Amino acid sequence: MAHSVYAMDTSFYNPLGSYDFDARCEMLRDLGYDATYLTLWNGPAAWRDHAWGDLARLATVQERHGLGVAAVYAWLDIAAPDDHPENAKLLPLLETLEGCTTVELTVTCGDPAIGRSDPAGDPAATRWLRRLLPVAERHGITLALYPHINHWLERIEDAARLCAAIDHPLLRAVFCGFHWYAVDGKDHGARLEVAAPYLHLANLCGSRRLGTGGGGAGLPATLEPLDEGELDNFAVLGAMRAIGYAGPIGMQGYSVGGDAYAKLRRPLEALRDMQRRLDAHPNWARLGTP
Repeated sequence: MAHSVYAMDTSFYNPLGSYDFDARCEMLRDLGYDATYLTLWNGPAAWRDHAWGDLARLATVQERHGLGVAAVYAWLDIAAPDDHPENAKLLPLLETLEGCTTVELTVTCGDPAIGRSDPAGDPAATRWLRRLLPVAERHGITLALYPHINHWLERIEDAARLCAAIDHPLLRAVFCGFHWYAVDGKDHGARLEVAAPYLHLANLCGSRRLGTGGGGAGLPATLEPLDEGELDNFAVLGAMRAIGYAGPIGMQGYSVGGDAYAKLRRPLEALRDMQRRLDAHPNWARLGTP
């Protein structure tokens, strides 16, 4: 089974700067990727302005580069008012987005009384999503909930819970290999089964756990190319196949740095090799209890 493969644009940002949008697309096409991806940052102004400036270029990606657009990534704070700088951008984004049919949402909650993965945030999240979904429906856009460590929607189960409660065909979930692994890295098969009815996209990377103090940005695990680290992505791919997931797989590259072309070539080769092994020996990915 050969999944469509995209590269998250996080691979193209490093301490020296960020690669031009067209250069990214040319590299991905040359390497054999199927789609590109755009992160609408809410962090450093230079990154944020650069990305939002590239938004209009998505409409011509297929024509100019022969690539699809896997998704656009944005933020939602369910406790913030409508005029919050990030929230205020969401409705116009959905109304004007061209060249992309999926918006991934990282969902935060600025209310200190509501903790990570706390269902007490569900009513506020539901209100926001029910407001966004009619606009997404008019434009044929899927909203895919993106679990992210240290945010309110931190686990794939949180995304599945909201999808089940709202029950809208355009509300779906993303499996993020790094964020699952960084939160606790347990029960990948069971968690994928919970998410299976709603799973729309997935992204993977290599990772290894860190000791006390964590790594960059205070994270408890590293982000590395797919074929590095201690995270067994072969087993994760096997579990994804076991639930029948046949959708796109993305390469996560946040903070990896270095030569983006080289860092994206190896993961694609590694993914294709894992898929070849799974095709021939699906039982190899069935892990026992440690």
